[in-house]
Amino acid sequence: MKKYLITISLSLIIGFFLSYFLLNQYKDYSGISVYNDGEEYYFLEFGSYLTKEELESNAINLENYIYRKDSGKYYMYIGIARNKNNILKMQTYYNNKNYKTEIKTFYISNKKFKEIIDNLDNILINSDDEVVINEIINQGLNKYEEVILNSGKN
Repeated sequence: MKKYLITISLSLIIGFFLSYFLLNQYKDYSGISVYNDGEEYYFLEFGSYLTKEELESNAINLENYIYRKDSGKYYMYIGIARNKNNILKMQTYYNNKNYKTEIKTFYISNKKFKEIIDNLDNILINSDDEVVINEIINQGLNKYEEVILNSGKN
């Protein structure tokens, strides 16, 4: 009987440590999440760079931008919308300035930010004026920085 207790105890201890080490490997996991409770947002990506200095030197002609670091690269974004037609409108705006962009999708669960972007989308959907498009782009980027980046939530 004593032999079984030692074996069972040893198995439990080894199992505990193995599970502890296995689960800690995923502590800072930055891969693709299978489940996300956030809302879908479209981001207009201007480029990816190896260093922050390279990113900043390519942003000289831009009025406003945000960036994120992922897997050792810096990604620059120059527009945000929830409405697909609006992000396409922003992309056309930048294409007319000879900027090459890509549309990326991210999920954000911040309700305050959703409300702000929905309001900006409603204004932009009814306008093709470049001044309005530029102002909406800047407002969206500023609010992302204010509400999401400065609060530490997404």
